[in-house]
Amino acid sequence: MKTNLLITAFVLFSLFGCSNFLDEKNQTDLNNDFIYKTPEGIGFAITALYSIERDIANFGEGTGSLPANSLLGGDDITFTRAGDGDWSGTVLYDPAKLNSANKDVEGYWNYNYKIIGKANEIIYYALLMDQTNPLIIQALSEAYCFRAHAYFNLLKRFDNIYLTTTAITPYNVNDPINYQPAPQQAVMNQIKQDLDFAINNLAWTTPQVGRFTKGFACHVKALADMWPIDQNQNTIDLNDAIAQVNNIINNGPYSLVAEPKNVFMDGQNLNHSESIFVEQWSKEIGGAATNTQGTLTGHRFASATLTRYDKSTVLNTTTSSALITDLEQGGVTWGRVYPNDYLLSLYDKVNDKRFSQYYRHTFTFNNIPAGTTLNRTLSIQSWDIKYLFINGQPNQNLGLPAAAIQQLQTWGPTNALNKTLTFSFVNGDVVPKFMASNFAYSLHPSSTKYFDKWTRDIVTNPSFKDIIVYRLAETYLLGAEAYLRSGNNAKALEFYNKTWQRAGNPQKTGILTLQDILDEDAREFGQEAFGHRWYVLKRFGLSTMKSQIQNYSGCQFNTNVSGYVFNTDMDFYSFLNKINYNNLTGKTDINTNTVTATYYSSVRSNFTDNNVRWPIPLSQINAMGGNYPQNPGYN
Repeated sequence: MKTNLLITAFVLFSLFGCSNFLDEKNQTDLNNDFIYKTPEGIGFAITALYSIERDIANFGEGTGSLPANSLLGGDDITFTRAGDGDWSGTVLYDPAKLNSANKDVEGYWNYNYKIIGKANEIIYYALLMDQTNPLIIQALSEAYCFRAHAYFNLLKRFDNIYLTTTAITPYNVNDPINYQPAPQQAVMNQIKQDLDFAINNLAWTTPQVGRFTKGFACHVKALADMWPIDQNQNTIDLNDAIAQVNNIINNGPYSLVAEPKNVFMDGQNLNHSESIFVEQWSKEIGGAATNTQGTLTGHRFASATLTRYDKSTVLNTTTSSALITDLEQGGVTWGRVYPNDYLLSLYDKVNDKRFSQYYRHTFTFNNIPAGTTLNRTLSIQSWDIKYLFINGQPNQNLGLPAAAIQQLQTWGPTNALNKTLTFSFVNGDVVPKFMASNFAYSLHPSSTKYFDKWTRDIVTNPSFKDIIVYRLAETYLLGAEAYLRSGNNAKALEFYNKTWQRAGNPQKTGILTLQDILDEDAREFGQEAFGHRWYVLKRFGLSTMKSQIQNYSGCQFNTNVSGYVFNTDMDFYSFLNKINYNNLTGKTDINTNTVTATYYSSVRSNFTDNNVRWPIPLSQINAMGGNYPQNPGYN
């Protein structure tokens, strides 16, 4: 059934294409009698929107998927290793790049308005047909979901957006349009009105996976209920949010999967009991966009969230790299978005399964010639003591061989200085975390949520693994927040414990706080979907967003060599980012490249009040006649 949906969407997408919504002086190209004058045609038109909806993550030509990846960064729990050009604006808040000319920002604006334009057309023509026909009601419900979701995306990122429900037809194509930002309350009213229609008319299940259901509409309605209009927390509708959450939990077909790893790691089957909405990807016709050569392009999420484990030259033997790309370790890497020190420090490393099931912390040698060993030494410097020992004991998190751990145990932190550790490695041995010229570049912990050994090959970047957009775990945590804000601590704890205990933690009792929920959100949803964490921070309010980003985003790089008490995981990862290992001398030194260090943590100092929203793209201001107001603080 998934294949049928993809092929149908592809055929219709090829038939009528997709125009830019703001290019409104072009007469609609969806005007043939079949598409807009028959229930079956309207149904086909809806399937084409699923192909457009997936465009945000398409690899495309060269940097075609950058807008999607830029949505994963810029929050408090992300370490962005790279990002030049436009991307350094969206994820690092570089004021020279986050402006009205930013192509990632423009791409996101155009993407959502393209969906809105097509949804408006479908709704217009469907309303002219028989409203007792179930095909028409189904098409209307899905079109309303598309429109509501796109407007919600725009409202969350830009605040001040243009609102229209008018379809461009041959009869009004030349009518003048007054482009002005709509009041945020008016936008939200339209979003909720559209979703209410869908909730009342969609079923909980669909014969074709990947299509909108009642669960999707209820979930997005709960998110909209919790959104503070004009950053005013008093506009949150707690009662309806709770009603929507309970409707999903009590009446929907959903349930949490048994373990965190089952959410993302079951091959290509992400359409499981926890999934509420999943983007469908495939190497079959219609399963992804194509480039100018006609090749399916897929998306970059698998490579973007995977460290460049095969690029570290210090791992080389005399003739070749001792660690090369393989599918079991994630395949081809691009290395852009990682969990940062702060996020990793939030997990209970003993009890919380997500620390190991949502992230890969080690990589193994796989290209050492048979019958030989890779030999390395470490001449221990004073700063090496900081990471070799934690609270006086050998650090078990470094990936050191047992013999090295035993030797460190014998020496202790006092006597280890200037001693030499000798290592011998064969294929299958873990690469010690310090044994790289740039830990942040080649051995940093990586999210496994987009791990893909099923649809990728060994030499190419794209992935065709499905992408989970919404799932029941978020519904529970959203319910916990709504109940807590309404004063029901007992019910909030009940919902909070769903993900908390599923991860292996003991039941939480006592008083729950909003910070507890914010931290649990980080543990459960880090580097997930299309900007989930950024939206949560903004929903909690500007003061919370500023505090979290300015204190925790990126990597710390604030430890010093002498007199520093080194005893936390946050310190551990930050410190390793400053270590350079030289395999020729067997010594390490502290990275004094302050430019690099500043780059990794610059998001903290770059973020300002203005960055709570993105700028309005200049190209779209011009398309709207040039008088549409720019958001505060941008040019």
